[in-house]
Amino acid sequence: MKTWTAAEILPEVARATGVAEPVTRQIVDALLGFVRNTLVSGKPVQLADFGTLRTAAGQPVVVPSSATQDALEGAHGLNSADVQKVAAGLVDTLIAKVLRHDAVDLDGNFRVKLLDRKASIVPADGSHQGVKSIAVSKRSLDLKPAPALLDALQGHAVNFESAGKLKDQLETARANKILLACKDGEDYFIKTIEYHFSKAGWIVEVVTKLDQAKQYLIEDPISLIIVDCVMPEADQVVEYAKTHKKTSLVPILEMLPAGKEKEWFKTFRFLGNEQLSQPFEVKQMLELGERELERSTEEQAVFEQEVYFRFPTEDRWIDRANEIAARLFSDSGLNEGQQVQMCTAFREACSNAAQHGNRHRKDRFVDVEYYLDAKRLTVVVRDQGKGFDWRLYVAPEQGAVDRVRDRRAQGKLGGLGIMLMTKCVDKIEYNDEGNRITLTKFKEEKGKQAGAQAAPAFQRR
Repeated sequence: MKTWTAAEILPEVARATGVAEPVTRQIVDALLGFVRNTLVSGKPVQLADFGTLRTAAGQPVVVPSSATQDALEGAHGLNSADVQKVAAGLVDTLIAKVLRHDAVDLDGNFRVKLLDRKASIVPADGSHQGVKSIAVSKRSLDLKPAPALLDALQGHAVNFESAGKLKDQLETARANKILLACKDGEDYFIKTIEYHFSKAGWIVEVVTKLDQAKQYLIEDPISLIIVDCVMPEADQVVEYAKTHKKTSLVPILEMLPAGKEKEWFKTFRFLGNEQLSQPFEVKQMLELGERELERSTEEQAVFEQEVYFRFPTEDRWIDRANEIAARLFSDSGLNEGQQVQMCTAFREACSNAAQHGNRHRKDRFVDVEYYLDAKRLTVVVRDQGKGFDWRLYVAPEQGAVDRVRDRRAQGKLGGLGIMLMTKCVDKIEYNDEGNRITLTKFKEEKGKQAGAQAAPAFQRR
């Protein structure tokens, strides 16, 4: 978590509002000073679209407003329109920072940060002894006065209640809905799952069709998706959720039918975050749900998208993997040339995994992980082979061509594909064993960062 100072966020406010930075600084100082003086005088303060600060009961003073124009504008020689712009820009910037789990120190007046109560397993109320449920996650803003302000307030606590845009953002981020996709909404076990989540205060939406699932995913903030894999369109539900940025980071629990695990992986599969093989206890699902909700909260502050898929070593599924990857790359923020390079490197990685790793055995799989953040995209390709000594081809680059020529002279293959991938991406990494490769491409050209390390940048939990 980074702590931003007022001086660090002021340039952002100035750029967003179009108000010169020195004027922005003057307005922010005037706003904070007015809030401070009003609280010390014993009156509550209401910051538009942000919330109300109180040390005592009473009607709050709204900032900025026509009633405070003289105090904020006349006394400091400020322009009314600029004050309105900067106040709104400051609120937007604060909200953006804290929702990314950063803190903001407002020049020793207040320290603002996000309080995130994680979803957790708690004992259920009522007569169901020993039954546990997931407690709904909740987000709130922690606004603490600096020591100097506390002294001026003579120890009185400042209570904060969010309002307007901030309140809406916090409530949207909390997202207390669970989507339960199944074959039969009246099934006893589905009803049991629905009961336990509803008992904890969650809103459970049960769907039996892909179109219904899409509607909820498009319109509503969803915290957790549970998919019963006997549902005819179960695969399409997982694919839709994972290949759209808005829902990609929503954790998915998949319920596999008893004894069908091996059959289930005989085709191309988009993977949820966790799989549960039936029979299992609802308590086990609750525990998995808790861990996934906690993990996704952390990863949402880092990643824009995560996608996992697995396919058997067959040409038709390799072709589908390349199609899916091209679609993801086109929506990643890379320019057209970078997309072509990533497609080339990915195609080569999958080809190597199928040919050299899995030896084209249809009973072996290729696993793909895709991660997108603000600066880069990362793709991990893993096969089920024994691996190889990648160090002969990757590090150091100097002399790699000669080693490839030597292998060709001995009647052996390999090496050129790795060199091609190295030219197409900014970084390639192998695990020690050599059956997992990580390809990294930066959204902005930052020069080649060739070389390999023993561990990948990301590894699926």
